[in-house]
Amino acid sequence: GTALPYPVRVGIMGGGSFALAMATVLARNAIPTTLLVRNQTVADQINQLHRHPRYLQDYTLPRSMVATADPEEALSDATHVIHSVPVQASREFLLSVRQHLPPGVPVLCVSKGMEISTFSLMHQVLHETLGPDHPTAFLSGPSFAEEIAMGLATGVVVASRSPTLR
Repeated sequence: GTALPYPVRVGIMGGGSFALAMATVLARNAIPTTLLVRNQTVADQINQLHRHPRYLQDYTLPRSMVATADPEEALSDATHVIHSVPVQASREFLLSVRQHLPPGVPVLCVSKGMEISTFSLMHQVLHETLGPDHPTAFLSGPSFAEEIAMGLATGVVVASRSPTLR
């Protein structure tokens, strides 16, 4: 791939199948990527064995991808962030890590659905937890994590109200 015109480092919040697929695509394209997972043991397995113990177990993850359970390490110098935490856990998770996000860093949300307790959609949850200073975009489309990780063609759309992300 062609080098990007500026330094990029992506922090991915979440350690499930879709987070792994996003991290794999980025790492395969030589974009420094750090995966924020809940458990340091899982992070160690990803870093040492290049496999997740539970998700996409049949896939060898790129060696350039790094995993950690430390939000400061994963997010503090990110130029872009991907949110891939299940919707029902997103509010609590975002409140616990928001102090580690650099000011104004854009957030791409790949989590889909509605928060059952509030009937809020993810754009509302992100705004309520992170505030208006983080431009947001949302990925949608008929895609499967396994197909993305395999590098198969898929169709997705990214939408944003932010003029800086369009």
